[in-house]
Amino acid sequence: MSDHQEPPEVDVPGFNEKALLVGASEAAQRGAVLFLHWFDEAPNANRTQFLGEAIELARLGVTSLLPQLMFPWVSAPHDAETDIRRIEEEASALRAALELLGEAARVDSSRVAIVGHDFGAMHGALLAADSDPACVVMIAPTPRWSDWFLRFWPIEGDRFDYMRTLDPVDPITAIGNINAPTLFQFGQQDFYIAAMTGSELFGAAVEPKTIKTYDSDHGLDVPQAWVDRLNFLVEHLGLETDTA
Repeated sequence: MSDHQEPPEVDVPGFNEKALLVGASEAAQRGAVLFLHWFDEAPNANRTQFLGEAIELARLGVTSLLPQLMFPWVSAPHDAETDIRRIEEEASALRAALELLGEAARVDSSRVAIVGHDFGAMHGALLAADSDPACVVMIAPTPRWSDWFLRFWPIEGDRFDYMRTLDPVDPITAIGNINAPTLFQFGQQDFYIAAMTGSELFGAAVEPKTIKTYDSDHGLDVPQAWVDRLNFLVEHLGLETDTA
């Protein structure tokens, strides 16, 4: 696929909208990445966020799938029972996306990475704990869904009951079950995530793990962050950069 072609759209069971599939040529296929976007008012807070990175990775033999996530993009957080169901439904849809990606890329699970930003990283943590990725990149996640939901949405019911109900699906609960190299990326000027918040999630992860911080806000839209992600993916997907 050239840089000027629109990537094909594919149906993923469980998602309302089609996902973008950025494919490498059959002869060059060396790995795959599932990209999970962030939640924001920015124009790229959707399936297109990582499109440029996916196109660059295609030159290295990587096939990428970029789904349009649903919760909380489509429906706002509301109450404990509803929200845990929505998180579990998203997890089911993402398992289907991972399976579709493996079939499209024709690579084994040992060469599939999960990359997510913000809520995408949090959904990605649950998926990675329930699968066998080659590596994981978590960009600006928080340890608990309630860190966001109770702060920015009017949640019905007792706040402590809400936190207890969502605990089984919190990233801080899942992170210790990710048995893959994990890269954490945080912004030093992130208004939403304090340094100690990122450190809590990083501390709960198992080795091998790496944490990097940048002179950036929550968007992490700085060139070095992409360079570090690229180098991480090259290493753990076994890519050959001289084939770009």
